[in-house]
Amino acid sequence: MSLAKLAEFQVQFARKPGLIHLNNAGLAPITLAARDKVQYWAERFYQEGFWTDADYMADVLSTRHALASLIGCQHDEIAWYQSAAGAINQFAFGVNLQPGDEVVIWDQEYSSHLYPWKEACDQAKASLKVLKSEANLQTPTEKYLEALTEKTKVAAFSWVQFSSGARMDTEAVIKECKKRGILVFIDIAQGLGIHPCKLWQWGADAVAGGSHKWLVSPVGVGYLAIRKELAMRMKPRVIGAYTYGTCDDPSDFACEPKRDATKFEPGSKQVLEITALGASCRLIHNVGVEVIEAEALRLASKLREGLESKGHTLLNPFGKAAISPMVNFYPKENISIEEVITTLNNHHINFARRGGGIRLSTHAFNTEEEITKVLRLL
Repeated sequence: MSLAKLAEFQVQFARKPGLIHLNNAGLAPITLAARDKVQYWAERFYQEGFWTDADYMADVLSTRHALASLIGCQHDEIAWYQSAAGAINQFAFGVNLQPGDEVVIWDQEYSSHLYPWKEACDQAKASLKVLKSEANLQTPTEKYLEALTEKTKVAAFSWVQFSSGARMDTEAVIKECKKRGILVFIDIAQGLGIHPCKLWQWGADAVAGGSHKWLVSPVGVGYLAIRKELAMRMKPRVIGAYTYGTCDDPSDFACEPKRDATKFEPGSKQVLEITALGASCRLIHNVGVEVIEAEALRLASKLREGLESKGHTLLNPFGKAAISPMVNFYPKENISIEEVITTLNNHHINFARRGGGIRLSTHAFNTEEEITKVLRLL
């Protein structure tokens, strides 16, 4: 691991005394580069108004390129949304489910991934096949593959499950789905920015996520990356000027929708948040996702080993393998979850309650001193 590159990443984060960020799988702090980008555009909009028009649109385009480089897709295969839920809705309702079709999903999917598919299936009289997770929230690849049938139209799953970091052999799942003609939709909110992404290279049809977790950017940006051939066939769920052209084009009832993913964006973009995301994406790309992942996993392993040594029980779907920065645990018998929560809150250590336990999630900007303090308190 390059210590110089790691330092380049770590220096981007504020070190407010007394605060420890260990809910990075929920809401991570943003980078200095992202903060500066927000301030830059806020000041220019204040000073210049319309005279910023071409410049801010160029910066939004630059962000498309930066995000595309992390996903592995083309920039015009990306559509912006206010949240990942909006992106998931576009695909779930736009994929033209028919009566009798099946969508296969895990029972531990995050609600913003689960609910759109349930409603889309209900409206189309399709079947949502919900697979039960195994012990420790494991998501066995074999169980998922066995659930696929000739009726399966969409394999919908998270690259990394939000409660505990559980993962399937995604490459194997995509390969099998491609053989059977099954569409693959992946929620990548818990993976992009912290794990190297090869999902597009492996053949995923569409992926979606948001800005405020491992991409260390402001809340408020969702994205859908969708294959060009699918985008061309799929109808937008929300219609506006940008579905057909730009806000300056004359209205024309005979106009044709765009042919790339930007047709799914009906109007003006959330420029401050999108351009801030671009700044963080460029930082992550320059530092290297592998460098960031290695440090986050190293700290998570230290935390995981420390919790076990103190008698706490890990909710661990991947055994001894250090493949996730998420550390989910149950307190040992003589300590209640409420006591642990009180301790963490009193010492300004953020966390999440997930899967019945307490989830801590390390990022590469965390320090060994922070991990040591948490273990001492627990």
